[in-house]
Amino acid sequence: MRFFSFFPSVISHDEGTYFVIAREILQGKIYFADVVDTKPIGIFLILGLFIRFISSSIFMIRLFTALIVGLTAFTIYKISLYEQGEQKPAIAAGVIFIFLLSVFSYFGVFINPELFYSLTTALAFYLFIRTRNTGGFLLLGFLMGIGFILKYVVLFDVAAWLLFYFITTLLRKDREETWNVFFRCATACFGFLIPFVTVMIYYYQVGHLQEFWFYTFGVTSRIPVERTFLKTIIFIGDFHLRFLPVVFFFYYVLFKTNGNASKPLITHGLIITWCLMVLLAVVLPGKPFGHYFIQLMLPLSIVAGRFFSDKLSKPLWIKRIIGYPTGVIIIFVLISGNVLMQKHDYFDKPDYPEQVSEFLKPKLKPEDRIYTGNYHQVVYYLLDKDCPVKYVHRTLMCDLEHRSALKIDLPGEMNALMAIDFRFILMEKPFCYEPMNAHIRDNYMLIKEIPGIVRIYERK
Repeated sequence: MRFFSFFPSVISHDEGTYFVIAREILQGKIYFADVVDTKPIGIFLILGLFIRFISSSIFMIRLFTALIVGLTAFTIYKISLYEQGEQKPAIAAGVIFIFLLSVFSYFGVFINPELFYSLTTALAFYLFIRTRNTGGFLLLGFLMGIGFILKYVVLFDVAAWLLFYFITTLLRKDREETWNVFFRCATACFGFLIPFVTVMIYYYQVGHLQEFWFYTFGVTSRIPVERTFLKTIIFIGDFHLRFLPVVFFFYYVLFKTNGNASKPLITHGLIITWCLMVLLAVVLPGKPFGHYFIQLMLPLSIVAGRFFSDKLSKPLWIKRIIGYPTGVIIIFVLISGNVLMQKHDYFDKPDYPEQVSEFLKPKLKPEDRIYTGNYHQVVYYLLDKDCPVKYVHRTLMCDLEHRSALKIDLPGEMNALMAIDFRFILMEKPFCYEPMNAHIRDNYMLIKEIPGIVRIYERK
């Protein structure tokens, strides 16, 4: 389902940032000091290790990401199989997860941290429902701690599980069991802190603890929230409509069943608590970014898969739709349609960053430097060139919110860039700093233009 998405050099401009920073970290630069983004370090470490030890090919990186999605789906299958004891709902849960992540570009197709921490979350939840020993909870916490350095919102997942576990035990008024559960939860919290503290110690040793602290906590608190009740409802409603069949399965199971009495840890109460906590994490930033909902797709898939259990009573018309051969035909049509749409969206359309890179490659000498301006920063990666500014993402210096949150001195950064003798400068549109536009007009000549896409300037 994701095959044709392997070909573009970039689907979302965030990807270019991940590739560039991951490569530059391998070359000795320090994240948060020499190169900066608003994400935790985890995604850059994962991609950097892949680039270093396996392949720098973007096609291979996308294939690797698809395998991570597949492994997460298999873990969901194992979770559902343990809960339901049936193959059909377990397979359905895993397949649903793959469908959810493989249809819309900004809801799972482009590379982002959510695709990676979904695996650690799924593995940790599998441990949560299977183990009741200290070592298991320590490993559970450690896995979620790895997810935390990928993106901090995984805190909401582990908080939902542990709070539900502890409170439901507390309500049973068994003092000994309550203390045992409290100790397990505390052990999980200890394991959760290990990856983060390890990263913090690293920054302390290299002398950049202050930068680590600022970009980890200071920046997040300084970014303004653009959230209104109406926008939040529209954001959530958009997700429900995009994935309406799966959402229907989810709510049908919640309202038509009483959960699984034989597995008291996977009750409707736990699922609802988990979903509400994750939904809070999705809407709190106030940004309508579809990939935030990936965090919700894990519990959604687990519950929606139960819809296909033979034990669940369903109307005759639904049974006919999901039964053989109609169900098989529908799945075939959906997969075929998705593959054709991805071919149209990703394979057939021109890959402009790749075209720009191929145009510049024969002209560049090893010592030549380039500045991609407000065009895709993935060009640095494609040409194996260093990014000349530490704010790699093309929007950070021009977006007022990010500029304020990151305390960016725009004139200082721009003057430093103008002092560099760039061979080529790329611009998608006039820059947000007018002296830079004047500098380009005075010192560079336009050598190639793809109308509405990019202008390539060469030093006079």
